[in-house]
Amino acid sequence: MALLKQSRWKTMKQRTTFMKLIIYFVSANVFVLAISFVALYGLYAKTLLGEIGDHSESQLINGAKNTTQLMEWSMNYAYSSSSDGQMESYALSEEHSDFETYTVWTRLMNVKNGNPSIDSVYLINDYTRSVIDSRLGLTTFDDFYDQEVLDRLRSRKITDGVFLIPRTIHLPLSSAKDKRVITAIVPYETGKSISAFVLNVDADSIMTLLENNGSSPETDLFVLNDKNELVFSTVRLNDEQIREISGAGKDGTSTSGWRLYKPSNGPEQMMVYTHTSISGIQTWRFFETTPKSLILGKVDFLRNLTLLLFVCLFFVSLGVIVLLSRRVYSPIQELVQNVMRQHHAEKQDEQRESDELAYLSNVFVSQYEKINELTEFGREHKFIARERILRELLGGLTQSIAEARESYRKLEINIPEENLSIAIFRIDRFPAFVQNYSEKDRRLLRFAMSNIIEESLVPLFPKGILAVDMGTDHVAVLLPVEKGESAARYADNLKESQQLVRQYLSIGTTVACGGSIESLAELHEGYLTAYEMTQERFRLGHGALVKEDQINRNPDQLYNLPIELERQIIQAIQKEDAEALMKLIVSSLALLGERPYFESKMSFITFFMLVRRSFQVAIPQVILSSSWGLTSVENQIIKLETLETVGDWMKTTTLQTLEAISAAHSGSKKASLVKEVDNMIDAQLTDPNLTTKMLADELGLSINYLRNLYKLETNRSITETISEKRLHIICAELLSSDDPIEPIIQKYGFTSLNTFYVAFKKRYGVTPAMYRKMNKVV
Repeated sequence: MALLKQSRWKTMKQRTTFMKLIIYFVSANVFVLAISFVALYGLYAKTLLGEIGDHSESQLINGAKNTTQLMEWSMNYAYSSSSDGQMESYALSEEHSDFETYTVWTRLMNVKNGNPSIDSVYLINDYTRSVIDSRLGLTTFDDFYDQEVLDRLRSRKITDGVFLIPRTIHLPLSSAKDKRVITAIVPYETGKSISAFVLNVDADSIMTLLENNGSSPETDLFVLNDKNELVFSTVRLNDEQIREISGAGKDGTSTSGWRLYKPSNGPEQMMVYTHTSISGIQTWRFFETTPKSLILGKVDFLRNLTLLLFVCLFFVSLGVIVLLSRRVYSPIQELVQNVMRQHHAEKQDEQRESDELAYLSNVFVSQYEKINELTEFGREHKFIARERILRELLGGLTQSIAEARESYRKLEINIPEENLSIAIFRIDRFPAFVQNYSEKDRRLLRFAMSNIIEESLVPLFPKGILAVDMGTDHVAVLLPVEKGESAARYADNLKESQQLVRQYLSIGTTVACGGSIESLAELHEGYLTAYEMTQERFRLGHGALVKEDQINRNPDQLYNLPIELERQIIQAIQKEDAEALMKLIVSSLALLGERPYFESKMSFITFFMLVRRSFQVAIPQVILSSSWGLTSVENQIIKLETLETVGDWMKTTTLQTLEAISAAHSGSKKASLVKEVDNMIDAQLTDPNLTTKMLADELGLSINYLRNLYKLETNRSITETISEKRLHIICAELLSSDDPIEPIIQKYGFTSLNTFYVAFKKRYGVTPAMYRKMNKVV
């Protein structure tokens, strides 16, 4: 037996793939069945609970409305009965006859018999300390069986009106159990006596309609008032259970609803709740609880039946899975055995994987990786070596020509050693390029540039071309040309490559077409010359295609700006004429753009310094910003790269400086004008004709301009200033003399007495006479 088990275990161990197939299929089957079962049961139970909960909520709301309507009817009956004149007079009188007592008792009996829900009626007289009861008749306070009502009346607040009390009373002359009632107390004299009309409503009778709505004998009903007092309950509850039910039924979002509720000492329940108001006196909250197991009992039976069906399906599926696994596994096992035989795996059991598929996969992956590794190593090694040799040849020989030729041969560089030309593709706006891409991304982009350039130019050069990543901001292209030719012959094709680089990589470039190179020894010099040609983008702009015929090899001396131009610039600055200054700068920059790179760059720096000097000569007190420094202009030339963009920066800087100077001058002129206006007002203050128009005419300005400027600078009008100055002088004279008021005001320009009085009272809050009386020193 032990040998049989050992043999089976060995067979299973050798067929791990087969076992895995079975485990995977079985796991998937169990997972699908489990999800289906849980979803079916869960969704069905949730739907059923929702339907029952909504239905129970609707029933409870209707039952609660009917119950409260019945209670309100009883309350209204109590109100109308307590308002009876004879009963109210009896309750407040200090003595009464037997006939009166009988008459009142008869009325109380009529009240009780008039409503089937009423258990008993009291009329309490605090003056005679007696109670007339529909059950026992006339009784004294000390002998009355319902002392709780008297205690409630004695302890009530002065502000209490009619109030309801749910309670249990013991019936007199009866051995029956205590009776649940809802007592409505209507006081006659709040704050004076405890005389009152008391109506006991039979709680069981009131709740009959509510109990009839119960969906099951196991459903429990509870009614609480707004003081958490138990009004009615189908089962006995202690204080802790009442608090628990009250807390579970609180919901700030709605007045009614249902929820699952787990009491501390019982199974989970479905609680339905709602609340209504009783004549605005008291709010009742209704609760109905039903065991969840009762609701889902049949669903649980269906769940168990479904589970049994799923188990049967599982075993049927398991048999089908085993058969399919054997069919799938047989060809795999045959393939594994063949591979093992080829690799002599049967002699290396200790090194073999226990999983046949894993072993087979390892064999194939290992062979594939070795092939790829060897292929990639050879390709990468050759590519890196080619690029390194070409970069060294272009950047400066570190080996002899013989060694360079040997490297050509070994690395199979497919390009001739003679009659070459170099084209340089230099990245425009390189500072932004460096900022936007990491070093790794920049290498990838230059590699992509090289590939795009090679692919676009290969059809033109049967002997082959090579694009070399020279690092930093450019790619060099080696072109085989005819003897004495240069890359300029293929300028149109290089332009197309430039456009392709922009289209596919969104990278702008400046292309330089180098001259003819006869041998490898001249390669370095030809590369330097071509790179220097790319500097011509300073005057030609970004995206330029630079050829040798565009460069003046014998330039004149540096361009010197005419002295007349400097004079005109100084005049424009002094006049703060921005338009004229911009025209002078634009015309000067256009002249600079006609010269080669070096002369153009140096001439621009010279011109920039001239404009700076012109500012200092025209306005000696001006302090120029750091933007006008030599370091700043050199940094901008490196950053912006072209004369056009550097010129735009210069124009912007010039305009900003001119605007700052104009603003300073403008503020000074305005302040001076305001001061002059104030001086003119002081000088002509006694002139009755002194007005804004008079001042504007003397200054040669328009009225609106002078009025708005003065208001903007001083935050008050000229008229207000004239009036304030005149009032100030008049006040001083009022206090220093006893002269009449009218001559004084006419002396200082006021022609109308009424106008003066209005202005004076508005300014000082009193009349001139009162001001003189209040402030004059005796």
